[in-house]
Amino acid sequence: MDNQAILEVSHLSKAFGKNTVLKDIDFTVRPGDVTSIIGASGSGKSTLLRCINLLETPTGGDILYHGKSVVARGFNPSSYRAKVGMVFQSFNLFNNLTVLDNCMIGQIKVLKRNREEAREKALKYLDKVGMVPYMNAKPRQISGGQKQRAAIARALAMDPEILLFDEPTSALDPEMVGEVLSVMRDLANEGMTMLVVTHEMAFARDVSSDVVFMSDGVICEQGDPKEIFSNPKETKTREFLSRILG
Repeated sequence: MDNQAILEVSHLSKAFGKNTVLKDIDFTVRPGDVTSIIGASGSGKSTLLRCINLLETPTGGDILYHGKSVVARGFNPSSYRAKVGMVFQSFNLFNNLTVLDNCMIGQIKVLKRNREEAREKALKYLDKVGMVPYMNAKPRQISGGQKQRAAIARALAMDPEILLFDEPTSALDPEMVGEVLSVMRDLANEGMTMLVVTHEMAFARDVSSDVVFMSDGVICEQGDPKEIFSNPKETKTREFLSRILG
């Protein structure tokens, strides 16, 4: 066990029936890392995040959180998920609750905070993402970019140790992508540990500390963003980047 690691993914595999989506995935997340996972659609990126957050059960291998296996019997997934927050592509806000209540409900139900404390924490993070003016709105009354910022505030209000982002901008109109990326960039600058599945290559190149390129369910290449973007070692990485970056 690396004493610095928050999360260690070791020989992870995932199959749906006969279809193996992830094969022998290994990587480590340390405090303050911003790891971007890039690759073509269908390469297994989102499945990897869903396994890390236990929304999918890995078929093989292990995931260690501070040295403890999260796939072991008797492990409590809900307290773990509070520490390893997830921001989804499709926001996953509760449509019947206001933005503020969306940011309070998990704190009250999972962390057992009282309403006052939960409200204070929710307002702090809504302020951080510029969403206090919309705190009494329901999700259907706000834009996609605002929904995603509210979803980020909701995840932050749980005081997570790591935030997982599953293509957080891919459901947004182009003019809204910037507002979400700028919140993520601020979080990265403040030292938030983040694991980001993204198609936003500029973010991966400029904000990440580490880039993981996946293809066909395996990690083809990983390392320093500048190296990977300017001098990829693997043919598949080169082909992917030249296709994406033109």
